[in-house]
Formats: sequence, C-alpha cells, structure tokens
Amino acid sequence: MVTWPASLGYRVTAVTLWVLFLAAIYALALARVWGLPSWAIPALTAVPAATVVLQFVLAYRLIAAQDEFSRAVTAKRVLVAAGLTIAATVGVSVAEQFAGAPQVPMWLDYPLFWSIFVLVTPVIRDSRL
Repeated sequence: MVTWPASLGYRVTAVTLWVLFLAAIYALALARVWGLPSWAIPALTAVPAATVVLQFVLAYRLIAAQDEFSRAVTAKRVLVAAGLTIAATVGVSVAEQFAGAPQVPMWLDYPLFWSIFVLVTPVIRDSRL
C-alpha cells in the first residue's frame, strides 16, 4: 500500500472532503439569503463535522499502514500541530473573553490544524525527541 503523502487515493479523498467542508460552511453562511428551508440548516451543520471525522479516519488508516519510523514521525507532527492549534485557540478565546477581541469561528480550528501540520512537516523529519 502506498503511504502518506504519496497516496493518490488519499489526496483525492482529502480534497473532496475539504471541498464538502468548505461548501457546507459557504451554504450555511448564505442559508438565509438563499432561503433554505429550516430543516436544511441542521442537516448542513452536520456536514463539516462529518467531513472532519472522515478525514481523520482516512488519515488514521493511512498512518496505520506505515512502518514504525514513519508512524513515529507522523505522530510527532500531529502532536505538535495539535498543541499549537490548541494554544492558538486558547489564546484567541481568552483575548475574546477578556480583551474584547473580535470573535473567531471555531470551525477555523480545523483548517488551522492542517495548516500547522503542513508547516511542521518539513521541520520534523526524525523520530527522536
């Protein structure tokens, strides 16, 4: 099995899930303008969460197919990306609550996580601590 990131199947599915994620956010932002029926709003709100679950299942399966070294390196990258994402989320939420900063939608955490993952990937290249 071809592993991350060379897997064409992974890339095609990941891009498809991102398109669905963003399309659902876009549709929700314009739901009132488009006059969507009231039942469509809850259905659309489930789409971004479902794409996130599917993306992580896809990534998990691909990582599970890797050798031990590759899994260790990927785990380090995921931990660093998750830690930095959580730190950014906590910092922004504290600034919103106590410093009057404008609110930032929480759905942005998901693209932030993957953006940070992409940025740390070339930096974290070995499994040593």
